[in-house]
Amino acid sequence: MTSIIKNQIVKHLSKFAKNITPDQISLDVLKGKSELKNIVLNEDVLTEVLELPVWLRIRKATCNRVSVKIQWMKLKSAPIELFIDEIQVDIVLTSEKPPPKKKGNGVNALAAMDTGSYGFANKVVEGMSLYVNTLEIHFDSGAFGGSFMLSRLSVDSRTPGWQHPQDLRSSRISCPNTNRTIMYKQISWQLLRIEASAHNEGESAQRNVINAPLRLITSNGRIRIALKKNSTDGSVIHARIMMILEDILWVATLPQLQSAIAFYSHIMKLVKASQGFGNIEVLLPARTPSSLAPRIDQDAGMVPNKTFAVFDFNQTSHHLNVKKIDLHLCDDAHSPEVYPPEWDIESGAMQVTLHTLLVDIYPKTPAASDRSKWVRYATPNPVTNFLELNLKHHFARLIENTADETTRVRLTRVWPQLMSFNVVFRVLDMSVQCVSDLQTKRDSLFNLFESDSEAKRKFPGERFVLHAEFANFFHPMSDSLPAMIPVPPPLTHVQLGPFMLLFDKRTIRWILYVAHHLTVALSQVEAPDMEPMPVTDLKLDLLMPKIVLRLPDPSSDTRLPHRLTISLSTLSISNRSIDEQNSFTLLDSHLMDYLHGLDLPKGKDILRSDLLQMNSSLTVSGLDEGDQLWISSSPLWVETDHGPDTKGLLLIADVPLKGSLTVRKDQLNIFVEPHTTLSAIVDHFQLLQLLRLSDDISKFADLLTTDQKFLDKGKTTESAAPTVLVVAALAQAKVHLLLTHGPMPSPYEACPAINEPTLDSNSYSG
Repeated sequence: MTSIIKNQIVKHLSKFAKNITPDQISLDVLKGKSELKNIVLNEDVLTEVLELPVWLRIRKATCNRVSVKIQWMKLKSAPIELFIDEIQVDIVLTSEKPPPKKKGNGVNALAAMDTGSYGFANKVVEGMSLYVNTLEIHFDSGAFGGSFMLSRLSVDSRTPGWQHPQDLRSSRISCPNTNRTIMYKQISWQLLRIEASAHNEGESAQRNVINAPLRLITSNGRIRIALKKNSTDGSVIHARIMMILEDILWVATLPQLQSAIAFYSHIMKLVKASQGFGNIEVLLPARTPSSLAPRIDQDAGMVPNKTFAVFDFNQTSHHLNVKKIDLHLCDDAHSPEVYPPEWDIESGAMQVTLHTLLVDIYPKTPAASDRSKWVRYATPNPVTNFLELNLKHHFARLIENTADETTRVRLTRVWPQLMSFNVVFRVLDMSVQCVSDLQTKRDSLFNLFESDSEAKRKFPGERFVLHAEFANFFHPMSDSLPAMIPVPPPLTHVQLGPFMLLFDKRTIRWILYVAHHLTVALSQVEAPDMEPMPVTDLKLDLLMPKIVLRLPDPSSDTRLPHRLTISLSTLSISNRSIDEQNSFTLLDSHLMDYLHGLDLPKGKDILRSDLLQMNSSLTVSGLDEGDQLWISSSPLWVETDHGPDTKGLLLIADVPLKGSLTVRKDQLNIFVEPHTTLSAIVDHFQLLQLLRLSDDISKFADLLTTDQKFLDKGKTTESAAPTVLVVAALAQAKVHLLLTHGPMPSPYEACPAINEPTLDSNSYSG
C-alpha cells in the first residue's frame, strides 16, 4: 500500500521535480505525515508557472527537506501543513535569446490540476499552510550579482480580521445570492535582506569605482491577500493585496547610490535587449468555457447578504504600508581634493524620516467613481474635485470640437465608460534634517523640512503632510474605438503641508555637490533611450507653508531679529490656464517700455516676448505644453522674530499674489503681481539685518558659482546655470521706515538678562 502511494506521489511530483525516486520519500499514511529529501526542482516548469520575463531565467532550484502533515479527519477545519527547511534558487539575468521549448503536448504543468470546477479538493488546496525556514535567491548577470533572502517565511489562512482561525472555514466569507466567495491569506516573514554589488571581473577599472554593495534589511513584514472568487468555477474576480512593513533603516553612501544607478541601467539594457525576441509563448492552464468568461461581477444585480457586503470590494488593488522609514545619505569621501575650495562639511550626512508611508495602486477603476471603497481614503477632497473639473472641461472641449451629431451621440454614450489607472502616494509625517558632519553637535541639528504638527491638528480627520495622486485614463475597448475619441491627458495632483522649510546654506551647498555626482553617474552609464514623459495636467497645492531664513548673527545685541519668516495659507501652482480666472492687469505698454530700457546681462528679449504674448492670450507660443505654470496664493505675510518660540514682528502685511512661470531650457521667467497694495513696515533693526541678509545671499550665490566651476573641471563644456528673471509688478506700495530719534539707546536697556535689581546689587558690591 505504501509503495503504491509513493509511486503516485512520484508520478505527480515528477512534473515539478527532477529525478525524484520513491526512496526519497518517507510516508506514514495513518498519521498523515510524509517527508521528501534533496529535491531538485524543474527550472523550466518553474519559469512557466511563475511567468518570468525572458531576461530572467532560473538556472537551478533545490530544496533539502519537505515534510507534509495532513489531519485526515479534519480536512474541512484544519489546513494541510507543508514544512520546508531551505530553498536555494540560482537566477541568471541575461540578454541572450532563450532556448527553444521542448516539444510536448502544449499544456502547462498545472493544467492537469485544473478541472474547470470548484469543489472540496480545491478548497483543501487553497487552505494549505506553508512554512519555509530559509529562502535564498542568488542572481548573477556577469556584471552584477546579489542575493535575496527571506527568513521564517509562512503562508497561512486568516480570518477577515487577519487573526489565526480556530476553524479553517472562518477564513472564508460566502454569499449564495451572488455566488461569490472571499478568502483571506497572509504571507509573513521575520527577516528580509537584499544585497547587490558589481563583480570585479572584466572591466574592473570602471566597476571598482562603483563597487559599493547595496544592502537593504527589514524585519517583520507581511502581505495580506483577499481574493474574491466565483464560487461556481473558482475563477478570481478581484484581489486586494497589501504589503505591510515595519521600520526600515537604510544607510546609503554616495558610492552606493552610484552603484544603484549603474545596476538600474544594466537591468534596463537587459529588458530592452530581450524585447527583440518577440512574444514568448506562455503555456497557460486549460480552461473550460465558463472559466474563460471575463472577470467581472456578472451577478452584480443580486443583493449580497449583510456580512458579505461589509467585506466586499469591487476592484483589484495593490497597497504598500510602511510604518517608518529612516534614510541616511552619507558622503564618505575623505580626500580634500574632491571638495571645492572653502569646503566646511567633512563627511556630510542627511537624515530623511517618513512616518506611515502609504502607496495605493488601482489598475482599473471608473474615472468618475466616488472612490467610497478605496482603502483609508476620505472623499470628497480637493483631488477628487480637481479630477471632476478636469474631466468636465475635457468632455466639454470634445463636444465643442465635434461637428457631427452622430459622433456627439456616440461620444456621450461612451464617455461614462472611461476608466483610469490610479496611484495614490501619502505620507502622514515627514522630516528632513540639515546636513551634519563630524563636528556637528546634537544641539546644533536643525530640520531643513518638517511638518507643522500644531497646524495639522487644526484640520479635521487624518491629515497627511504629503498627498499625491497620479491618474492615467483609457477606454476599456480602446482598440475598437475610433481615433476621434481621445482620452484626457494624465493627471497629477500634489498636496503638501502644513510644513516649515528652512533656508540653510550649508545644506543647499552639500545637496548640489551630491546632485552633481549623481548626474555624472547617470551620464556615464549607457542607459537605453526612454520614451518621453507624456504631457500631464499638473496641480500643486502648498498648505500653510512657512519659509524661514536665518538672519546674520546678531552678536550680543538682542534687539536685532534672528529669523525672517514668509508665511501663506495656500499656494497653488498649475499648468492649466483655465484655473487662472483673471488676466494680469499690470501687463501693459508702460511695463514693456520699462523693461525695454533695463540693462540686463541676457534674456531681456525673450522675457519681453513672453510677457507680450501673455498680455494678449495668457499663453506663450513656441513652448511645449505644460512648460507654462500659473501661480495663485492666499494673502502672504512676512515677519521677523528672535527664535522658534518668540513673537514675530510684522514686516509685510497680508498681500495675495498671482503670477506665471515660463520654463525654457536655459531661462526661467517669473512674473508676479499682487492683488492689493503692498504695505511694509520696517524698523531700524530689521533694516540692518535685511541689508546684511542681502549681502550674505549675494556672497552665497558667488560661492555656488565657484563650486560649480570646480566640479566642472575636466569637462569639455562647463554646465551653464539657467538664467532666472523675476518681474514683480506693483500698482502701489506703501513702505514705512521707522528710525530712532536722538541718541541710540544702550543695548543694556533692552537686554532681558540684566534688570534693575542686578544693577543695584553690582553697584553695592563695588
